[in-house]
Amino acid sequence: MEQQKNVYSYHPQSGEYLGLVLADRSPLDVEEVWLIPAFATEQQPPQTGNRQIAVYFNKEWTLQADWRSIPLWSKQTAQPIFPQIGETPDSLNATTQQPPAFAVWKGDAWEVDDAAQQAAQMAAAQMRQQQRLAAALQQRKPLEDAVELGIASAAEQAKLAEWKRYCVDISRLPQQAGWPSLADSVWPAQPV
Repeated sequence: MEQQKNVYSYHPQSGEYLGLVLADRSPLDVEEVWLIPAFATEQQPPQTGNRQIAVYFNKEWTLQADWRSIPLWSKQTAQPIFPQIGETPDSLNATTQQPPAFAVWKGDAWEVDDAAQQAAQMAAAQMRQQQRLAAALQQRKPLEDAVELGIASAAEQAKLAEWKRYCVDISRLPQQAGWPSLADSVWPAQPV
């Protein structure tokens, strides 16, 4: 007489099929009574297809969509989406196409939003410009104090002039052709 038999386990919250487990024969009964482990059933789950999973709910197996292992992106926000069992790209208004930077969904593909891209480039260039000016002003302050107090050496006066010229050059960058997408080589070098 058989002492164990295979049964089918499922996840306690999601109901998704987890695999085979063993049920033991009841030691109290002479008849064939099996002790089924918690979250398991004798009902065999159905065969799954591509991107499907068997789910046990209300004492029966159903097939549900399973896109959890496939990267998806929202067509509205271009952000990653993490689907749950039963959700599909259509139900989430999502796509498997990875968006480029500054993407907008148009029809059936991503397109680059030129205005957003230019705005981001402008903001990045302006931030870089402001950071460099702030750093230059910190370098200039002690030199300006020395000049104002009349204790600056000739080398300090020359250094102050270099830092002032650097600040002027940085502040004039937006007037150059190609702003805000200037190559690093176009940005002025800090005084040494």
